[in-house]
Amino acid sequence: MMSLIRSLTERSVLSVLVAVALAVSPLSAHAASMEARGDGEAQARAKFAEGNLAYDLAEFQKALDAYSEAYRMKPLPGFLFNIAQCHRQLGRPERAAFFYRRYLSLSKDEPSNAPLVRELIAEMDEAVRLEQERRLAREETARDQARAAALRAQAEAAAARRVKQQGGRKSTLVARPTASTRAEVKGEDGLMKKWWVWAGAGAVAVIAGGVIYAATAPQPRPTTLGTIR
Repeated sequence: MMSLIRSLTERSVLSVLVAVALAVSPLSAHAASMEARGDGEAQARAKFAEGNLAYDLAEFQKALDAYSEAYRMKPLPGFLFNIAQCHRQLGRPERAAFFYRRYLSLSKDEPSNAPLVRELIAEMDEAVRLEQERRLAREETARDQARAAALRAQAEAAAARRVKQQGGRKSTLVARPTASTRAEVKGEDGLMKKWWVWAGAGAVAVIAGGVIYAATAPQPRPTTLGTIR
């Protein structure tokens, strides 16, 4: 009888302990989850403050990295607006418009700055459109320049071929003597046969010139001119 009472008592105590354990375990898990969540929120707040400081210093890439890390730790829609602002400051209108839209779509209620955000979205969309137009204009200019360069190269090559062809035709032409040319050559032959006449006349002229120069040449100056005193 006593053994039966002891067995029942042990079972009752064991049941109570199991019940208490089951009751305490979820509470402990919940407390751990709350503690982890609190740590995540604290880290997110720290990253948010880091991003604000970087943004105030115009370090927009650093601010973007901090806001992105904060959103990973605590996905609050407000972080998306800050991320969009960083992309706008960095000159990335397409990315900025994307995050502005995500900010509006993920907010439970319409945020107070929704009108401003819609204006920013329109501004970013216009910037994207203008950038696409500029890109197309640059591509068209590049194509025009390439076509002009190709035409210029073709024209230069054609001119070079014409010059080469004209030079080849000139080199094949042979000069043929005419009647007047033959007469001139014959006359020159006749004069050359009388070379001794011209040689004698030249010698006489040289002697006469030497005599005239010797008679009229001035007296040479002294070699020493003195110094300035």
